[in-house]
Amino acid sequence: MQGLKQSFEKTLKQKLSQKASGNANEETVLLKAFKYFDLNNNGTVEPDEFAKAVEKIGIMIPTRQDLDSLYNLYDKDGSGTLDYREFASEVFGRDVGGTPARGRASGEDLL
Repeated sequence: MQGLKQSFEKTLKQKLSQKASGNANEETVLLKAFKYFDLNNNGTVEPDEFAKAVEKIGIMIPTRQDLDSLYNLYDKDGSGTLDYREFASEVFGRDVGGTPARGRASGEDLL
């Protein structure tokens, strides 16, 4: 599972890096994408939203079981939902600030 996580994060960071420019660093791009994938606008990403986001970004996860396991690795507090800080802190390997404001952002530029 650790290999899947590393592969996922490598691909995600590559995509973030490609979209980061000027004032928009990788964290900003991830925050915009996170807001965009919060389909029900509640400030968190649930498992089904995560699955759709991963697919839309173009990252291939072999099975639904692998996808669920990956999601659970990021859900550090075991709440069943991911908030931006929880996810981004794990992806970047350090505590990150910021929480997404409610409301959809245009994260399509990550796609």
